[in-house]
Amino acid sequence: MNSLIMRLMLSLAASLAVFFAAQTLMIGREVATLSEQNVLSRLEHDQQEILAAFHWPDPASTPTLDEDRIPVIYRRPFSGHYFEIHAGTHVLRSRSLWDEQLPALAHKTHWEVPGPSGQRLLLLRRSFDWHGSPIELRVAEDISVLKKNTAAFQRHLLVYALIAVLLLLVLQAWVVRYGLQPLLLIRNQLRQLEQGEIDRVTTNVPREILPLVEEINRLVDLVRQRLNRSRHALGDLAHALKTPLAALGQILDRQPPGTDMDQARMRLQEIERRIEHELARARTAGRAPGGKWANVYRDLCDITRLIELAHPKISVHLAMDDTLEIAADREDMLEIFGNLLDNAAKWARTMVRCSMRRNGSLLLIEVEDDGPGMTEDMAARVLQRGARADESKPGHGLGLAIVNEIVDAYEGRLHFGRSASLGGLKVCIELPQP
Repeated sequence: MNSLIMRLMLSLAASLAVFFAAQTLMIGREVATLSEQNVLSRLEHDQQEILAAFHWPDPASTPTLDEDRIPVIYRRPFSGHYFEIHAGTHVLRSRSLWDEQLPALAHKTHWEVPGPSGQRLLLLRRSFDWHGSPIELRVAEDISVLKKNTAAFQRHLLVYALIAVLLLLVLQAWVVRYGLQPLLLIRNQLRQLEQGEIDRVTTNVPREILPLVEEINRLVDLVRQRLNRSRHALGDLAHALKTPLAALGQILDRQPPGTDMDQARMRLQEIERRIEHELARARTAGRAPGGKWANVYRDLCDITRLIELAHPKISVHLAMDDTLEIAADREDMLEIFGNLLDNAAKWARTMVRCSMRRNGSLLLIEVEDDGPGMTEDMAARVLQRGARADESKPGHGLGLAIVNEIVDAYEGRLHFGRSASLGGLKVCIELPQP
């Protein structure tokens, strides 16, 4: 269970269910007890009235009852109100019992017992001393309707408790969502941070969440600082290595041809290729937080002018929206387009075209030229480090390999084809966009 809201809701639902179930049972039991106490109180009152109508001058005589003083309910057959008087060997019963009799209770003053016509009786037994002679008075009342009403009350109470639980869950869901709103805001800001729309997460949050936000911002700053330091250090390293290597290359060029010199030149070229490749790969930022290329059209126009200056016979055309923004690191994208446009200009006859557009969650990049194109075997080979399609062209054979590694870092896809309009090579790149 990975949802915090779901955990809170389930925990609350379980707590409320246990609470209301226990409350319903307790209230139902209390209502049943109070109802029973009310019936017992009424039975005690009836006992007093029956004793007032009871006459037994002495144990040798026969006890009698003054019917006029007995409540009418005890004179109607099977009325649900009954009594029995045991005086010595004599037994006096209410007319309501008809031919039935009340069961005896062993060691109990009151209990539920079966009664006439399937009734359920609450029987109260009391023993009295009547002028030195013991008598026992049993009074009973039908509580079937009372028990039915009590059960109905408990059911209704349970339904009301269930409705209350549901209403409280709805209310609590709103309260939980309101309480977790700062976390939802942080989640949205993290998505914006990934897309490059913001540089930091806002700190206008409750104090319980503020340490988390500060740690996120500190991590973002640390990643950005390390990336900048890495790029600066790599730039310094490239400058420090290229100058001695260039001087060494000039020294080797002045030496007379020979097997040893040729091998030395080859080893020097391998070192240069290795350095260029590792520097380009190390400079790749990939999906760094806050990465965003805002001025795409302006930067590509600058690259286009440099390409046209380096290749005077080539015309480079851009087909893209001048307001396009890309969720990616600017230096990585400049590395991609610099390598693709320079590679296309080397092979083109007169024209290179670069197009870029958004297609749903993908950024589609196409670089085409009117050169000779490339076979499938050659296309697979040029993505390998140091491989070149034509040794007569200048370069180290690293451009497309570097581009491919940067595209992989962004979980994109690179493939080759033939340009339908220009007839040369078409390089297609698909980059995921949030």
